[in-house]
Amino acid sequence: MLKRSLKFILFCSFIFSTGLLSCDSTLKPVDKDFGIYAVYGMLDLRKDINYIRVRDLNVPFTESATREIDAEVTLENLNSGFTEVLERNRRLFNGVYQHNFKIEQEIEANTEYQFTITRSDGASLILNATSPSYPEPIAEPVNQDCYTPIDVTFNPMYKGTIVYLIEYKVGDTLRQGSFTLKNESIQGTGASFTFTPIDLLKVVPGSRGAFRCTELTVPEFNITYRHFSEGFYEKFYENKFEAFESTQRFGSYYEDTLTIPIDDSRVCPPDCIFTKPNSEENE
Repeated sequence: MLKRSLKFILFCSFIFSTGLLSCDSTLKPVDKDFGIYAVYGMLDLRKDINYIRVRDLNVPFTESATREIDAEVTLENLNSGFTEVLERNRRLFNGVYQHNFKIEQEIEANTEYQFTITRSDGASLILNATSPSYPEPIAEPVNQDCYTPIDVTFNPMYKGTIVYLIEYKVGDTLRQGSFTLKNESIQGTGASFTFTPIDLLKVVPGSRGAFRCTELTVPEFNITYRHFSEGFYEKFYENKFEAFESTQRFGSYYEDTLTIPIDDSRVCPPDCIFTKPNSEENE
């Protein structure tokens, strides 16, 4: 049976420290050069509480100027019509105040959300993002030998991107290979990939190219993945930088881990090496 575990992994190689997204945004700026507000944050489907940071771009970046912020912030679930007025949490960090707005509503899969900031004079910033689907990943076959290809399917994935690590452990060392899975076809379809354990042991950086499944500390491979909604990964993690959008990062994602057990019994050949008995060698 497939064992499926959950864990939180930081993908330092491709995630900013704030974890940010932007898509389908509109802006009514007062300052034509810099806009009204900077927005940093994303909606995590697995969290009960999310935070979005907002900064006024038209005030100096000093402690006194950032103490207060002229902003009413709401998040609307456009599928259900539910609108939440967000509570502000303020903290002093490196000499300036940060204003983080707390989201307590459940973030639903495949749902469009509208994040709105309104200033007292009526100027506003509106950002829209659609959360990714939440498919149940399926791996098959499992508990097979190191030479049997394994198909992993996410269905339905809709449009979006999954960035994943395939991890295994030899001795005390955790090794991993990083991959990207995209789905750009029509909604309602799935996405899949195939890997063969023995091939992965040969190509992952840090491997000496001679590992076999019999050397695994635990006979399993963990696929740790982060599922981004459409446009998130493509805009910010594939060297497609746009100065204006760099201050308008808002969207949705989730991360999870799929554990795939394998049979690490020796397969003869090539895991077994046969030698002739001494009596035969001396003949």
